[in-house]
Amino acid sequence: MTPHARLLGIIVALSWLGLSVASAADGPSKDSGPSKDTWKGAWKFEIDRQDRPWLGFYDTRGKTVFRIGCGTHFEIDAVYPGDARKQEHTEASITIANGKTQLDFAGFTYVGPESFPANTTMFNQPDLGYPELDEDKWRALENRVFDLLGSGQPLTISADGKSYVLPPAKVPRWRARFQKIC
Repeated sequence: MTPHARLLGIIVALSWLGLSVASAADGPSKDSGPSKDTWKGAWKFEIDRQDRPWLGFYDTRGKTVFRIGCGTHFEIDAVYPGDARKQEHTEASITIANGKTQLDFAGFTYVGPESFPANTTMFNQPDLGYPELDEDKWRALENRVFDLLGSGQPLTISADGKSYVLPPAKVPRWRARFQKIC
């Protein structure tokens, strides 16, 4: 292969990669709802006014796409990737996977509040679905969830045959700070 042909091949490959990354970074299509696209935004670790920790992913407008926190309850909130439910407080489940591990979460859906992206349904699950677990079993489950979120891998949120992807949660020391409070 000549140097010019090799250079042209590299340019074509880089152009294709750049277009793929750019189109994925725009987030799910607003017309078709969440898909396997990667949401554009950022992960943040925050302490709210009641001193409760929250690890969340927020879109470029600051709207909540996913968050996990503790306070009165251990909570998971996420944009529900499946079909919108017709009724408030409808039973639903989501799967969160990182390519190696997946966990299923049973909870409920609601019309997305203003803090969520427009035209989305919110999924909520208190207490990781198991409020009655003794402390040792609870900590083991909590650690599995934190291992999943802190894997350094993209996270796929799926339900009803639809999904979206969040980039890896790269927030310094979020887990240690979270567990110190809860």
